[in-house]
Amino acid sequence: MDENEFEETRQRLQIETTQKQTFQIQYNELKRTVEEVEKSGNESELFQLSGQILIRKNKEEILKDLKEKMEIVDFRIKSSSKSIDELTKKVQSMQGK
Repeated sequence: MDENEFEETRQRLQIETTQKQTFQIQYNELKRTVEEVEKSGNESELFQLSGQILIRKNKEEILKDLKEKMEIVDFRIKSSSKSIDELTKKVQSMQGK
């Protein structure tokens, strides 16, 4: 076993874990935002940030955009989880040697 390879794998595991935590925070924020938009009445004026400006959009458009973003972040969380599992197994295997 190469010591450099072991350390590199541990660092990749740490980076992947941090990324997953970041994605989880993003997902939770999106989920809370969806819940707030869903609570708003259909007559409420809603705006969505686009770059550095706010654009008035209807509730359905905003919910669609938010849910699409949630799907993307959820995919990234699942992908990170798989990578974390693989890297964890690899680190454990290397430690056993």
